[in-house]
Amino acid sequence: MRGHLWLPIAVVLAAGGPAASAQVQSEGIDPEAIIERILAADSARASVLEDVVFDAEYVEGKQEKSGEFVEKIRFEKKIYIKFFDDTAWYHEDFLAYYKDGEPKSDKDLQKEARERLKNKKKRSTRDISYPMLQPFYPENRERYELEYVGVAAEAIEDFVCHQFAVRSKIEDGDHINGDYYFDAESFNVVRVDFSPAKLTKKTMFRLKKLDMTIRYGPSPEGYWLPRQFDIDMKGKAAFFFGVNVRGTEYYRKPVVNDGIDDEVFEVDNDE
Repeated sequence: MRGHLWLPIAVVLAAGGPAASAQVQSEGIDPEAIIERILAADSARASVLEDVVFDAEYVEGKQEKSGEFVEKIRFEKKIYIKFFDDTAWYHEDFLAYYKDGEPKSDKDLQKEARERLKNKKKRSTRDISYPMLQPFYPENRERYELEYVGVAAEAIEDFVCHQFAVRSKIEDGDHINGDYYFDAESFNVVRVDFSPAKLTKKTMFRLKKLDMTIRYGPSPEGYWLPRQFDIDMKGKAAFFFGVNVRGTEYYRKPVVNDGIDDEVFEVDNDE
């Protein structure tokens, strides 16, 4: 395997045993039939999606007691993803940096970018290249419990959705727990609310909370792609410094299958 993906997922999950059976709920809906449609939709998407480039904006701040979100930091980025059968290459360029609404220098931008990329690897933070549907594939099913919850009571991102609750049988940072929502018409994933099956606890950093949400939707050309990534993280770093991160990254103007030079990913692959 070659390339750079979210660090822990660089090791492909080993093949599992027979698929565990999801629970059959009332109203005559067979969850296994739904899962088959979900996997068919994902396979069809993967067969035509070679690469994508996004204009991205990341906004980080603090949630006040009043409920108001106050922006502290904002980045403008360019994100590149190249897909392969068993992995994906991911690279992000930091283009601009704002702190408390004020633009920072290029030197400050480069310094902050290096620090954030280092922390991303150290804290096992996922990105949108992570294959979110892994728990549904047969080779991974014995590692997860899949429960069909039913049709979501409310529209999810304006779609009527089937909901699945996914729980990992393995408690480590490489596996996830989450709630998945799939468009009832196309069976594409619309939203995933998830967290690691076990939070990172190291000598220099201990996570107390890491809740994430990825939202998807169709591009003007009909490709289902990420639109937004939300993260809510709390932890404690060395010397008892608290880490409290609440941020959202937006993905706009996707350019699909335009071809990305492999040199774009060279820095990530060498790290």
